[in-house]
Order: sequence, then C-alpha cells, then structure tokens
Amino acid sequence: MRRGNECSFLKFDPAPRSITPLGSRTVSSTSVSLQSYGSPPLSPPVSDFLESLLDGFPDIMRPRFTQLLHHFATETSATISHDALAQAALCAAVSRFASSHAFVIKGMFAVTALHLSRNVTAEKERNHLHVIAAAQMNTGLIRYRDTISNITTENAEALLLYSVTATIFALLATSDECHGFLRTISSGSQEPAQRVASITGLMHAISMAFRSLRGVRIILVPCWHHISKGILAPVVTRDWWPYSIPISLQAIEEDRKLREIEMLWMQPGRRYEFWFDILIHSLKKLREDFALMSQLLAGNGSNTKQGLGESFDWTSFMSWPVGAPAEFTDLLEQRKPEAWVILAHYAILPSRAGNIWWMKDLAPNIIFTAALVLETHMWKWLEWPASIVGVNLDGLRHPAPSSSRIQTIS
Repeated sequence: MRRGNECSFLKFDPAPRSITPLGSRTVSSTSVSLQSYGSPPLSPPVSDFLESLLDGFPDIMRPRFTQLLHHFATETSATISHDALAQAALCAAVSRFASSHAFVIKGMFAVTALHLSRNVTAEKERNHLHVIAAAQMNTGLIRYRDTISNITTENAEALLLYSVTATIFALLATSDECHGFLRTISSGSQEPAQRVASITGLMHAISMAFRSLRGVRIILVPCWHHISKGILAPVVTRDWWPYSIPISLQAIEEDRKLREIEMLWMQPGRRYEFWFDILIHSLKKLREDFALMSQLLAGNGSNTKQGLGESFDWTSFMSWPVGAPAEFTDLLEQRKPEAWVILAHYAILPSRAGNIWWMKDLAPNIIFTAALVLETHMWKWLEWPASIVGVNLDGLRHPAPSSSRIQTIS
C-alpha cells in the first residue's frame, strides 16, 4: 500500500480459486529450459515483489535468484503445502519474515534450487543449482542456529519456515546417501566388513532423517498456540481431521496386520523390558495414522488402488515421525529388530502420499535398510510393506552376482 503496488499474492488468494489443486498440477511454463541464467517472463506485480526481496543482491545474481523466487511462488510452495490456502500462507510468510530473518529466504532459495534442478537435463546447470542450494542452506544454518537458542513468539514462525526447508534438504541428502550405500551393497564386490559398514551407514542415515523430521517439535511445542493462530495457521492446523478409527474393510484388515507386530515382544517366555513401552506407544500412534489416512482417502473419493483425490491432504503421512516417542529413534540406532519392523510398516504411508519429489525415495530406502538390519528369518515381517511399497528384496540375501542387483528408485 505504501508503494502503491498491487499485492503480488492476490493470485494466490484461495477465494477466487486461482490456484490449481496439487493433484491436478502439471509442470507449468515456469519450468523452462535453463540454457542461460535469464529468468522467465514475470507479470509486473510479481516482478515488483521479487525485486523488493532481492534488495542488496548484486546485479549479476539477480536474474538467477529472481528465477528461484518465481519458481518457489508458482511451483515449489505447492510441493510443501497441501492445498491452495496453505500454499498462499507459505508464500506470504516468506515475504513477511525474509527481511527480518535472513535465514528464511536462504532456506527457500536452497530448496527451490534443488527442486528446479529436477527439471534440467544439462549436468553443468544441475550442478550449478546444487552449489547454490548448498551455499544458501549452509549460510542460513549459521543464523538459524543463533536464533533457535532463544525461541520466542517474535521468531517462532520464521524458525518454523527455515526448519521446514532444512528438513526437506536433509531428507534429500539422506536419499542420496542411501542410494550410494545401496549401489555399493548391490555390486556384490564388498568384503564382509565393508558390507557391515555400509549397512551401519544406511541405518544411521535413516535414523538421522527421522530425528530431523521430529526436530520441528522444539519450535512447535512451546509456541504452538501462537503459530496455530498466525500467518502459518493453514500450514500447521488440521482441526478438521477425523478421529482415527478404521472405517473400511481394507483399513480394518490393515489394522489387524499392524496389531500382529505386538507378537514380537508380547509372547510367553519373553521377559518384559522397559523399552517395550516405547514400541507400544509407537505402534499405537502408527495404527492411528493408518486409520487417519484411510478416512482422508475415503473423504475425498480416493483409494490406494485408484490413486489420490485432488483434495487429499498428503501431509498426513508426516504425523507419525513427528509424533512418535523420541526414544523410538534410539531403538533404531540400537538395531532393535522390533523397531525396524514398525518403521518398515510406516513406510507404507509415505508410499501412498503421491509423488512428492523430496519424499518419494524415503519409503523404499526404509524397507531396504530394515531388511539389511534384520536377520533374514525375520523378513516375513517385511513381506507386506515391501509388497505395498513395491521393492524386491531378493538382491539383498547375499552379496549377489550382477544378475540380482538391488532395484533402487532413482
């Protein structure tokens, strides 16, 4: 209003329904070939908005970062939020906090550069975007660490924004790390000690991914009432989610399969251990989230065989890693087989959430890692999740010849 400019976020206002739902989105003209560093054509209002966020940037960098801002507003934000209202809130929050908390825009640049790199074929250009992503994330992390030592209502929303982008960045790094370990294991050329080291590396990578997912709680728990009533309310609140009760025959059958996991520790002759309580609470939460997803799928006409409806809230699969007991990850790192069986069953949920670019490899990586951590006689517990996620574990049974490689998802 002070500058006399039209608000650049009017196009994201959900009231006129100007945003296409995520389920029906296609790659827009924004995802252009990046043979040069020039930015795609922008409408005058959006251009003004981008220019204001790039105050202080050297002229030589403006075209590239203008392109990243535009891609975030029109493409990347839709892959972080579940509907038009949440997408608009996310973009508006970045605009509000970027000037007062520089790490916000740096996290946004990092994730958007990685997203944009998925649309280019030239290796030099893709590597350039990866360099930008790493530099922006690392620079933002320095300021983020200083700020998060004192969380207040003044900085909580900005911290949450960066935390979201940092988590996406960490999950993508985990995916790359897992692929590297799995390629090495599947080559069949490792010595036994090297294979053990690779499996340990996989286990730590998956464990750290779940610690990063749960890390957002240090911001949400103390400042929940402030965040849930602020600009990011559409991103974090789900008051309309139903109570978690299986409502379909498929959901009831899946709940039965999940309950059977209890037999791993609830059996005659096995002495009670205090850490069983962690397993019990983790499995209870997982059963609730399976039931929740079944109701959300049914509520918008979706099912796991025909695909997701346009209005399906795919962020529901994040509920379990955020809400499960913190000690559960400790059990993963201690190689407790019961914990890895539970985690393998969780992998079914993200596999049903659609092709979310920054999470699509998590489910198969979990299944492969669980199989490598467990003894082969326990693989019967992985048959159902492996079949749902769509991975073949045969190549893991031995350091196999080339005809039996692990089929990873690229």
